[in-house]
Amino acid sequence: RAEAARASGGGAGGGGGRGRPADELPHLLEQLMMLCSAYWSLASSNRLLVVGAHPAAARLLWPERRELAAEVAPPHRLRAALARGVRGLVALDPLSDAAAPALAAALSLALCRLERVRREEPLAQPRVLLLSASAECPSASLRLTNAAFAAKKLEVAIDTVLLAPTADSISLQQLAHLSGGVYHRAEGSSKEGLGCFLLFSVLPDQHCRRLLAPPPQSRLETRAVCTLTKRHLDIGYTCSVCLAVFEKHSLRECAVCGTRFPLPKLAPGAKLKKKVAKAK
Repeated sequence: RAEAARASGGGAGGGGGRGRPADELPHLLEQLMMLCSAYWSLASSNRLLVVGAHPAAARLLWPERRELAAEVAPPHRLRAALARGVRGLVALDPLSDAAAPALAAALSLALCRLERVRREEPLAQPRVLLLSASAECPSASLRLTNAAFAAKKLEVAIDTVLLAPTADSISLQQLAHLSGGVYHRAEGSSKEGLGCFLLFSVLPDQHCRRLLAPPPQSRLETRAVCTLTKRHLDIGYTCSVCLAVFEKHSLRECAVCGTRFPLPKLAPGAKLKKKVAKAK
């Protein structure tokens, strides 16, 4: 399993794993190289940042030096840096076979760098592309949701692409929907034509997308995931501090941040009924 993510205008997230066809990762890197070259060709001032995600770590793959985001560079340098970084991620020992890549950590790193870029260049319009080859991980949904709200506040659109041969990812769908991006699940022939989707749906900025026909979107899944049971909920109860969602409202405090929940108030004039044990 291999996973990657990239952000135009400054940030990205992605990761590595095992068990995918040997020729799939090089093909994906070539599609990314085509998108990066096209992005740089739009304007000489465009800057690029690439972050990789693995169950054990989230690493900066590009730029190679300590820069917030790199300007135009020779394609062979970018290709070599991405290949070297992905090989390093794949070589890492995963925490467990079922561990999910640190997408939220990679996305947070990208958003932090994008905010620093915006402080230096107030007119910058950063956006993010996130590519994931992992199955849905309910334990990471809360962190991705918080990242989505942070991106929305920063006005950073996040486009998400799912490469895993599984059902649609609820977390990636909601991440794109909340931030104003597009979601796409590449499978079969659509995976072979991923480059066309990246060029015609991801490369245009938000202004140009208003003039283009958007790609068809699958039915949006808006259900939340219970932080404790990891089940999808139609009705849940949310902590107002950390946005954790719970299936029941009888909790005295948040299991994530420890915030104490107020006890339900009685109606005016109502008295609390005391339970009396019946004699046997």
